[in-house]
Amino acid sequence: MQLAFRGALASIAVGGLLVIGSIAPTYAAQSPSPLAPEANGAIGARPCAEERTAAKDNSLASLRKLGDCEIARRLATITKLQGRVANASGLTDADRATLQSQLAADTGGLTALRAQIDGDTDVTALRADVKKIVTDFRVYLLMAPKTAETIAADTELAAVARLGTVNTNLQARIDTAKAAGKDVTQAQADLAAMHAKVVQVSPLVQGIPAAVLPLTPAQYNDGTAKPILTSSRTSLQGGRGLLVGARADARACAAALKALH
Repeated sequence: MQLAFRGALASIAVGGLLVIGSIAPTYAAQSPSPLAPEANGAIGARPCAEERTAAKDNSLASLRKLGDCEIARRLATITKLQGRVANASGLTDADRATLQSQLAADTGGLTALRAQIDGDTDVTALRADVKKIVTDFRVYLLMAPKTAETIAADTELAAVARLGTVNTNLQARIDTAKAAGKDVTQAQADLAAMHAKVVQVSPLVQGIPAAVLPLTPAQYNDGTAKPILTSSRTSLQGGRGLLVGARADARACAAALKALH
């Protein structure tokens, strides 16, 4: 039973959010670029900087190069997100399928938009199409956070389930020690502390995938999506902290039991 406990505890993933900065290159628009800001440009060099500078001449060729560059980097980001979705062991099948579908849709949409941009012969139309790279997709400010938060929520809920197994195993060990006349007061207190933390996690995070997955670029543009993403991220951070504490309590309980031998 002790080996079973160790294996269960070692398998608990308490890491929560993906670091979105690692998949979202920084960007800040410069007038007269048709692209709206979509990420923090204060950290590091801005992507497509040369293309953005050249596009100030407002020529078809320069604007087209800017659009192609911005689409290329978003497609590269989507590829990274697809890899994370594929490899996230905590994701439920349903949430994985939803994310894969949305990422595939963005890939198809951006690819079609690139063809439109490459075929534009009017500067006004081209500028409008380049603007759509941000407003119609929101890869960095919407799709990346949705992916990160969904993976984190499902991972935390999976950790809750595994800690349930740990709780059962530890309680069985406590009962055995108590029956043998051992003082299990400390071990029982540690287990109670673990349980008290674990039961708070699911109410915090279980509704997050359903809240963030349906969010659209239009909702981000009108200001309704960002508060949901921000609130969800805060809840995930809270859940992660509780799980870290619960794992520490489980280890303390195991140590207290070991000291009884």
